[in-house]
Amino acid sequence: MKRVALALCLSSLAGCAVGPDYSRPVTPAPANYRATLQPDLENQLPQQIARVNWWVIFNDPRLSSLEEECIRSNQDLRAAIARTDQARAYSVIARSYLLPTIGANANLGRYREARDRPNNAVAGAKPGTFNDFITSISLNYEIDAWGRVRRAVEAANAAQQASQADFETIRLSLTAELAADYFSLRAIDAQQRVLAETVKALRASLDLTSLRYRDGLASKLDVQQAETLLQSEQAQSTALGIGRRQFENAVAVLTGQSASAFSISPSPLSGTPPLLNPGLPIDLLTHRPDIAERERALAVRSAQIGVTQAERLPSISLTGAAGFESVDAGTLFNWAENRTFGLGSGIAAPLFNAGRLKARVTAAEASYREAEAEYRQNVLVAFGEVETQLSTLHILADQASFQEAATESARQATRIALDRYRNGIESYLSVVTQQTVQLQNELTAVQIAGARYISTVNLVKALGGGWADSRVYRK
Repeated sequence: MKRVALALCLSSLAGCAVGPDYSRPVTPAPANYRATLQPDLENQLPQQIARVNWWVIFNDPRLSSLEEECIRSNQDLRAAIARTDQARAYSVIARSYLLPTIGANANLGRYREARDRPNNAVAGAKPGTFNDFITSISLNYEIDAWGRVRRAVEAANAAQQASQADFETIRLSLTAELAADYFSLRAIDAQQRVLAETVKALRASLDLTSLRYRDGLASKLDVQQAETLLQSEQAQSTALGIGRRQFENAVAVLTGQSASAFSISPSPLSGTPPLLNPGLPIDLLTHRPDIAERERALAVRSAQIGVTQAERLPSISLTGAAGFESVDAGTLFNWAENRTFGLGSGIAAPLFNAGRLKARVTAAEASYREAEAEYRQNVLVAFGEVETQLSTLHILADQASFQEAATESARQATRIALDRYRNGIESYLSVVTQQTVQLQNELTAVQIAGARYISTVNLVKALGGGWADSRVYRK
């Protein structure tokens, strides 16, 4: 029996696991992105966003503070950490089946025999009362001859890695959402500043028109036009407060704070966002956490094929027990007289299950093909997202250049119209028209600036942010 057990253990160690050996699918990647931000990026750090706190590239202390608070306090992130801990625990559980299960038992009993018990009746003995003390150690072990347990461990390890990648995906998504909301809020601050300056200029125009009206040099219509434009822009500035409050509340929720007690001081958006080196398309396969999550999920499905295939094969198990038994506690541990032991092995093989196990293998194989298609689709989507953001930033940069020129022209036209109005050459309608055009151009310029910041955040997200060297944050 010992030789048989030894042979079975050796075969378990040397045996090959059934099922496919997983390898990452080969996914074609373009050599370079079609859209680029500028022809020469030699002065840009090639890996400047490949770190946890990717938002520092914007050099905004307030944004950095909010991002760190998001990582510490966001409830979705805490839930993701809990899921990662669960996956780690399941991996430990799966590995435990590679080793025997050992248990200790101790029983104390006092028994009285029946008078008409067969042994008593034959021998004419009287019924007795006795103690029974038993201590034992038991062992149970399923020999992993076909690799079912090893494939299960492989699946659990891949699931743990997928859970970690899921955490990183959520972390990147939330921090990018926060940055986008933050820059949207700052863009509104910039629009409100433009409107405040416009209202100041319109108030001066109204004063000029009222003075000319009192001197008989302007009509009442001019005064009413000036008042209408002033009140319209004041109303527009007030309406922007709704959007600002919405973004402020969104930031509060992302940072795990109550919206009622949260506020961000006004600070108009200025300057231009940093230029980023997107690297090579092949980098996405390792930098984007959602791609890593899909790839690890694919590894789980591959291992599960082996698990289901092994279920169709015989299972081999070993059982054993050793201990002591006595009616007297004082002699319980007498090795010569009261030791007990037992060793057994068993083989169980499925004979008929109406095709159930074969169908499970078929389902596992189909599940793998589904996961493979999802992985490849995810890669294609990732390439498309980066191309979209690169193209958007390129177009917005050109648009910003044209808009800057248009805004300056509108300012000059407004100054000319005011001068001509003061000199009585033009009616006040020309002034109103030019002031309206100038305001719309200045607001458009601010909106383009905000869109460039938000698109830069989206590009960071599309490139995978700082996932490559990230870590799990705990509070």
